[in-house]
Amino acid sequence: KTVDVSELDGADKRLLEEINEAIEKHMIDSDFNVSMLQDVIGIGGKQLYRKMKAITGRTPVEYIREMRMSRAAELLSSVSEVMYTVGFSNSSYFSKCFSKEYGMTPTEYMKVKR
Repeated sequence: KTVDVSELDGADKRLLEEINEAIEKHMIDSDFNVSMLQDVIGIGGKQLYRKMKAITGRTPVEYIREMRMSRAAELLSSVSEVMYTVGFSNSSYFSKCFSKEYGMTPTEYMKVKR
């Protein structure tokens, strides 16, 4: 689904790298939106929309959401991977044990440790 930046050339590559970097940097900010992205990279709304649609096939809103969901999937798989690595096969039991030990869910713990 995601666009391979290495397949792009010149200005499009630099723009998408800048967009990706801005979204990554502000990922945790729930208020981060297209207007804020425009401000960060210094490009107008219509131009950003046209360029994003041409480069990625998605609107800026869709692209930001996709990056957030991709990160969510990574984080969720990390909890699952950790769970299996330490010998648990039931996620709710793992979460219960983890919460009892640390006073928060694995996901909450990961957020605090960042």
